[in-house]
Amino acid sequence: MKNSSSRLPQRLAAFSYARNMRHVRATASLDCGASAAEALIPKFFELQKDRSGAVRMMLEVPLDDFGLPTSLALAREVELHVARERDEENLNDVFRVTWTPAGAGPFPNFTGTMFVWSEDDPDTGFIELDGQYEAHGMTGEAFDAAIGHLIAERTAKHFIDRVANGISALRTTA
Repeated sequence: MKNSSSRLPQRLAAFSYARNMRHVRATASLDCGASAAEALIPKFFELQKDRSGAVRMMLEVPLDDFGLPTSLALAREVELHVARERDEENLNDVFRVTWTPAGAGPFPNFTGTMFVWSEDDPDTGFIELDGQYEAHGMTGEAFDAAIGHLIAERTAKHFIDRVANGISALRTTA
């Protein structure tokens, strides 16, 4: 008897992939303008490199984000790839961000864009992360529907807050 795997016909593969992708967006305020932040983002990620030259960060979500009275956190080390590019209109710099969890387990990969912008005050700005993560398999989709998406949203927010705080720290040491 042939293996009755749950593979989809090729014509439906794109639908399955799109169905498994989840969108997250997070924004943090900056204590500097867009151009100053754009100059410091590569320096921030340079400081996250390990001895092998890979950019690694521990992404954490405090459990008190979910109303639990504890100082514990969900945490996972990820390997990041950050590349500075121009946006589709060739008007602004953006940073393509991907991360892959280190080690084994059903943890999602992330692909997105990070960009900075200012409004009325050129001395303040915002940094934003916008992207997608993939829930793995039926178990991942069920987990995502139950609580996984909230964890992903909080992870994106804590990540972009950490980058914003890192930019601020680099400004004070420069």
